Amino acid sequence: MDAGQPDARSGERLESVADLVEIAGGLRASTVIVPGGDRVEDLRLVESARDHGIIDRIILVGREAPMARAVAEVGIEIDPKDVIPADSDEHIATTTVECLRAGGIDVALKGNISTPILNRHMLSMAIRPTVSLVSVFDATPIAHGRPIALTDAGVTTVCSFERMMDLVRNAVDIAHVVMGIARPRVAILSANEKQIASLPSTEMGARLTERDWPDAVVYGPLSLDLATDPDSVAVKGLPKIPAAGEVAGQADVLVCPGIDAANILYKAVTAMVKYGQASLAGITVGFPVPYIILSRADGLQTRLESIALCSIYAQRTSPSTGGPCPL
Repeated sequence: MDAGQPDARSGERLESVADLVEIAGGLRASTVIVPGGDRVEDLRLVESARDHGIIDRIILVGREAPMARAVAEVGIEIDPKDVIPADSDEHIATTTVECLRAGGIDVALKGNISTPILNRHMLSMAIRPTVSLVSVFDATPIAHGRPIALTDAGVTTVCSFERMMDLVRNAVDIAHVVMGIARPRVAILSANEKQIASLPSTEMGARLTERDWPDAVVYGPLSLDLATDPDSVAVKGLPKIPAAGEVAGQADVLVCPGIDAANILYKAVTAMVKYGQASLAGITVGFPVPYIILSRADGLQTRLESIALCSIYAQRTSPSTGGPCPL
């Protein structure tokens, strides 16, 4: 298939991040587990997702009394057997992993629990060599507002060549399954489009370009404007390399050279979200189920779209059997 055609596992090409909520609501509803399920804002989020038909079953793991108070305050209906007591963050994390290993859960949403503690236990379940955050955004000032995947703004801190290859693979997977792009155009970002010895990310981009990518078109190094803006490409020009012509000005995936650059770009998009100029959703890839780690600064819409993104991915890749957590 040509670049831009929908993947066989997905629907039509994603037109906007806001569409994720409607798409997820049209699929089989998911089961979500919330480790540290005693925060009112998390319960309101999953209740909203249930109202939209994105999820149907909610499992809470956490301290019994705070969970009971939060459930009562929100007025959310949860089957008593799906409220699982655990008396410490370590206990919450181990219980969550046991439930996930038992199956029947589609999405994990981190609640009121230490992120390092939960991540340490989650990593025992990793099914890919690199776990990474893939953010899907659209922003009016970038690429005329079409959806783009960005990685990795929050998980991968050491970007060796092997890990960069994994970041590309994880992001391409999301482009295939959720964004409906059979052969996504991947831009390896840097501060310059030419190889400069003093700028290692430019050499990294060139090395990644040289690899064989059967299900994507990968090119780098590219600056952000050359990756997303056709007008910049027309002004600056590019090497006469086929991949450069395919990716430049029309990238579907942006791979940053490190977490610093990715996080800065991510935070710029979140600022646009607050002013109604962008939408944003995130998924952590590399576990048996999609994993959501939300920022305290994320608004309700970003949170809801993240659950929708994860539910779509779960339903299109490994639908749950719906079995009970045995604890």
